[in-house]
Amino acid sequence: MKKINVPTLIAISALSWILVNITHEFFGHAVFGILSGLKLNAFSTSTAFFNMDWNSYINQHGYTTLRLFLLGGVLMNFVTGVIALLILKFNKPLSSQMHLFLWLFSSFSFIIIVMNLISVTFIGGGDLPQIISTFNNQENLKIIVLIIGFITMIAGYIIIQKNFMPEIKGHRSVLISITLIPVITAIIIQTLSLLKSPFAYLPPSQNHLLASVLAYFHFLLWALIVNVIPLSSKKNSLEKVVTEKSIIWIAISLIFIVFYIFILGPGIGSFEGHSSLNG
Repeated sequence: MKKINVPTLIAISALSWILVNITHEFFGHAVFGILSGLKLNAFSTSTAFFNMDWNSYINQHGYTTLRLFLLGGVLMNFVTGVIALLILKFNKPLSSQMHLFLWLFSSFSFIIIVMNLISVTFIGGGDLPQIISTFNNQENLKIIVLIIGFITMIAGYIIIQKNFMPEIKGHRSVLISITLIPVITAIIIQTLSLLKSPFAYLPPSQNHLLASVLAYFHFLLWALIVNVIPLSSKKNSLEKVVTEKSIIWIAISLIFIVFYIFILGPGIGSFEGHSSLNG
């Protein structure tokens, strides 16, 4: 069996996470806000900013726009994650690089969705808790969200793993490589992108770099679970897991990494007027 090409694996891992997070922040939050008629002032690797008085807007127009804006990130992660999974399931003649990319993209999307539905809902302060706070029957709605979260966690994990993971007996090092390397890569890429962010050096309650630690914990937990409970299918080929060298994937990934860390990290647009930066 051929060995995994680590530079290509790192490149695919970085590209997968970057696209998942851009999907969440831009195509989710930012685009949903724009489609609702709001003016986008800035967005980065950790937020989309609309410089407006939400209280005044809600008094005039109600909560619908706010709910759509907050829900957009998780919703787009779900839609694109499912699309990636369907391609992975039904388009069998894929290269090993594309096979791994689709699995990592759907897996990273799955992690963000479950984190928001369960952990963030328990802790409070994130997108879904803010949506819940706009309704009257908040406790019942919180329970419903948590139930959906646990169903998504169990069903999503089984479906994603069964459509990718081959019989891994005797190849434990392969499993460790395709889980730990992507997770470590995502953590490093996200951290580097936040070092120049205006939100990276705020007090703990407003610090986006510290807030990312919650996501990092979920990445590591996912890697641990996949290694401890490696659900697999004999239909899946081990060769599809072993990523061969690809200069094209490495080059494309490098372009996205530079853009993500040095341009999107500090933010595109102006965060002037952001409540977290006014104090």
